[in-house]
Amino acid sequence: MEQSVRVKELKIRYLREGSGQAFVLLHGMSFSADTWVEMGLFDDLAKVYDVYSFDMPYGARSRSEKFDASDRDEYAEFLKELIKSLGIDKPLLLGASISGEVTLRYLTKPYPSKAAIVAGPVGIKGLIPRLGMITVPLLAIWGEKDNISPPENAEILAGHVKNAETHIIKNAGHACYLDKPEEFKVLVRDFLARSIVK
Repeated sequence: MEQSVRVKELKIRYLREGSGQAFVLLHGMSFSADTWVEMGLFDDLAKVYDVYSFDMPYGARSRSEKFDASDRDEYAEFLKELIKSLGIDKPLLLGASISGEVTLRYLTKPYPSKAAIVAGPVGIKGLIPRLGMITVPLLAIWGEKDNISPPENAEILAGHVKNAETHIIKNAGHACYLDKPEEFKVLVRDFLARSIVK
């Protein structure tokens, strides 16, 4: 289950389980690959998909000084190389917070993906000129009480991304997937059932 790969001189730890369509999970700044296991999503998805959960170079246990933290496009490039190094073809993507922004930047390139989910993505306003480049199905989820990425950002995504769906989880904060894990998992499953041809 726990493995590692070397990308751009960095050893990246990741968790992998399941089989089928590749599904890549990306954590927020204060978290790690284990977050998706702890809240139950990793195992749920592994029943249907080939799931990868990466320790990204901005995570709590994997932070690297090799990156310019202000250049989020650099992280999107790194994600592309990471996916390529493992031979993953057109993955499903799920990114939270900073990883939500990195996922959106990845999609605006546009690099290969089948569909994507973002939770409380930061940096939305800076991406407005590029959001129209996203063509894959996209689900964006916010917590009603998110004080880091305001849920009003949902309107920006909905207005600029052709295939975007948005959802606000009541009584949840920035890490809405931790505050309301069961509701979050239902939203993810429903989106995948509607959007993905297996």
